[in-house]
Parts: sequence; C-alpha cells; structure tokens
Amino acid sequence: MQHAIGAPGGLPDPARLQERNETMKTVLLHVNRDAGQDSRLAAAIDLVRDHKGFLICLQATSWNSYVFIGDPYGASYISPEALQSVRDAENEDRQLIESRLAQEGIEWEWRRVEGSAGQALAAHATLADLVVISQPEQKDAVLPRAAPLVADLVVHIQSPSLVVPLGGKRFAPRGNAIIAWNGSAEAGHAVRLSRSLLRDAAEVHIVTVSEDKEGSSPDELAQYLARHGIEAQTRRQPAEDASISEALVAAANDVGAAYIVLGAYGHSRIRETILGGVTREMILHSPIPMILAH
Repeated sequence: MQHAIGAPGGLPDPARLQERNETMKTVLLHVNRDAGQDSRLAAAIDLVRDHKGFLICLQATSWNSYVFIGDPYGASYISPEALQSVRDAENEDRQLIESRLAQEGIEWEWRRVEGSAGQALAAHATLADLVVISQPEQKDAVLPRAAPLVADLVVHIQSPSLVVPLGGKRFAPRGNAIIAWNGSAEAGHAVRLSRSLLRDAAEVHIVTVSEDKEGSSPDELAQYLARHGIEAQTRRQPAEDASISEALVAAANDVGAAYIVLGAYGHSRIRETILGGVTREMILHSPIPMILAH
C-alpha cells in the first residue's frame, strides 16, 4: 500500500491539502451601467474560468441617484415612468450580460438588490473570495470624494478587491505579478489574501520603492512565499524624480506585469484624500489591474 509523503501515519499533510484547495472559487462582480462594466466583466470571466469558480453578478440600485418628484406637502417619490425606465435598463443589462456568460462556459448567478453599491457589495462580499470593481471615472475622482466606491469597499471588507482599469482588456491570471512591498500590515494582508493568484503567476516580483520600511524585509517576504510554493524575485525600483505610484507602474511595465498586489491605505483614507498618497494615486491612475486589501 502506498501512502502520501509528508505526514505521520501516511496521511496527507493538511497544510498541503489546504494549499491545493486555495483558489478564487467565489467571485463577486459589481454590475452597473457605466464606463467600466465591459472591462470588469471580462476580467471576472477570465478569473472565474481560470479558477473553475463561480461568479455572482450583483446589481444594486440606489434610488438616490435618480430625480424624485416632490409634492406640495414635502414628500418625494419617483414617478412610475421613471421607475419603469430604471427597471427596463436593468433588465436590458441583465439580458446582455447573461447572454455573454452563457457563451463563456462558466457558472453564475444573478442578484438584484436595492441600496448603495458600496453597502450591497460589502454585505455580499462576506462569502466571496474576490470582489471585482472598476477604477473610478474622472468625474468621481475630485475632492472630497476621491474614488468613493473603491475606497469605501476596500476598507470595509475582508476579501481582496480586483480593481480593473477603465478601458482595460482581458485579465491574465497566470501572467507576471508584482507585489508592492513596504513591510506594512496592509501589504502583508494583501499578499496573504492573494496567495492562490500568486501561486499561478508565471513570475512574481517583490518591488520596493520607498526607503521607509514598516516591518518585514523583501527577503523575508520571499522566504514566506517560498514556504507556500511561490518563487519570487526581489527588486529595488528607484523613484528618482517620480512618485512611488509612478515607480510601481514603471516596475510593472518593466516585467510585463498582468497585475499588482498592493496593501491599501497604510495612512488614513481621509489623509490620502486631502494630501494624496500611493493608494489614492494608484486607484485613480494605474493602467494595470490591482489586487487591493486593507
């Protein structure tokens, strides 16, 4: 009789079994008729297909986004015509997306809820391995509401978020990846939540830009990843006259990275909104998909 190697009594090593089972099995997709919908749908399909997972399409309707009619007594309501117009648009979106999904060979379900997208996504992310959202449009990127949906979601959920650039093409789960590393707790959390993706990456590059280190070194991170079967290279990216976010994008371009793993909001979100920061700049301007976690 043959036994599995690596555990007492011939039993499989539980850690190894867990490693094999780590994958993005449940992906939550934000559905909304906006400039980023096609790109994030394509990214979600690529990821779900690669991981043989399950896609949850979440369509949230916030009535605050629509004009209400007021009556002489101060009450307000949406007209039946406007309500029907909203429902028709939602049904049209659903038909188009489900028609696309039916040709993609993946499993999915559709959820429609009323309320803000941020609150709905946060509530449904409880049992999601990854949430797919878009970079904000420029009209949403002005003070004091910098990147509202991305920012609100990232700091309130325990799942990682895949932030897809506007106008992005396909997402390559098995392409090269870079980890933006500064030793912070947020960066460590992002790495731990991204292990299943990183394990499938063709190459993993640990990139440091700032001299300010908050904790573990890049070499320690490489050793941690190695214990999980992930080979990683470390590299120092000089900022020179560029910002940290520009240096990270340059490093990603140098290695042909398909995505960047980034710990979000090491400083408070309010501070980054007012003074700027790496997370804010990356969310607003990165041309490369990002895996964010706080």
